[in-house]
Amino acid sequence: MKYLKEYAELVVKTGINLKIDQNVCIKTGPDTYYFAQILSETAYKLGAGYVYIEIHDQKLIKTRVDIQNKKQLANLPDFIIKQHTEYLDNDWAYIRIDNTEDRDQLSEADSEKLTIHQTSIREKISDFYSSLMRHEHAWCVICAPGKNWAKSVLGETAAAEDLWNLLIPILKLGSGNAAFLWKELGENLNKRCNYLNNLGIGELHLTDSDTELTIKMVPNALWMGGSDTLVDGREFFPNIPTEEIFSVPDFREVNGFVSTTRPVTVMGKQVINAKIYIKDGVVYKFSAEQGEDILEKFFSIDEGAKRLGEIALVDETSPISVSDVIFNSTLYDENASCHIAFGAGYPTCLSNHADLVTDDDLLSNGCNTSVTHVDFMIGSPEISITATLGDGRSVEIMKQGKFSF
Repeated sequence: MKYLKEYAELVVKTGINLKIDQNVCIKTGPDTYYFAQILSETAYKLGAGYVYIEIHDQKLIKTRVDIQNKKQLANLPDFIIKQHTEYLDNDWAYIRIDNTEDRDQLSEADSEKLTIHQTSIREKISDFYSSLMRHEHAWCVICAPGKNWAKSVLGETAAAEDLWNLLIPILKLGSGNAAFLWKELGENLNKRCNYLNNLGIGELHLTDSDTELTIKMVPNALWMGGSDTLVDGREFFPNIPTEEIFSVPDFREVNGFVSTTRPVTVMGKQVINAKIYIKDGVVYKFSAEQGEDILEKFFSIDEGAKRLGEIALVDETSPISVSDVIFNSTLYDENASCHIAFGAGYPTCLSNHADLVTDDDLLSNGCNTSVTHVDFMIGSPEISITATLGDGRSVEIMKQGKFSF
């Protein structure tokens, strides 16, 4: 476990790129509180003004969903809303440790009541989530290994140490030079983005044995990946690890069908082997080997939940993909595979995003809006992607899961 402090430094220095006297909120489950403590100690040593650890207890949420009625579940106290306003008004940095240790706690929860609970939160602090998606404040999503996650990934006899051994090279720890290696990766991802941005892509065509999808791109769409830049010029990494480059599709013009290639966590429940059909941008039919009921609830959250907000490309040679492991974590699995997201798009992926203030502004520019955003992994070693350019030419972007450029 000697890498814990190195990992914490990477998250604080490179992930949120903490500035002196900046406050930090760290959201964690009970079983990864140990790493939230290490992050807090690291942040204070690096000059943080105040660090607040927020406990997100899935077991307690399950109890609440089981016991309370629908009206009670929709209640969110004012102090929580004001707390998130404080985060925005005073430029707090935000770190979220993914709930990999207790991800199964909500698997048996009533899906309708769970939807009410989660939708109420997203709606009432929507300004907070919208601001993060606009990259107006530094934020970083990470994972911290524990015994439960290790067993779900490597089998019942696995320990957290075994999972750490798998993650160390993925996180680029151990060399004493992790920050430089992440900066280098960010630059490489940026080069891929520049190539695609210079093509002038009109449409993308994704195909493999279980996917046939055509996605129109908006004219002012930008490809992004790796780090992003804050207003004050600091770079931060919203995800560690990350291997994706992503953009905003035109939510109104998506047609075809896709099949998931990795498990997807939707509203706290796993969805496995889903097949989703889309016409004129709207999901009109779907099925799943597991979790079809929660998909029905998810696509009913709001109008945007059944439309695309993101298209992301990941080369199958990424270290996460090469590991040939299903991580049962959206953060890791999305960076092993091309994916799409249903729900809100990232406004920063539009060249004129600074001028797009309201949801109507975003919608008129082809960027989806919603209170939700969930990634669905659809990539595979067989997937091929071709771009039709604005001048009608066709360019191969990806062949058999690997970039062609």
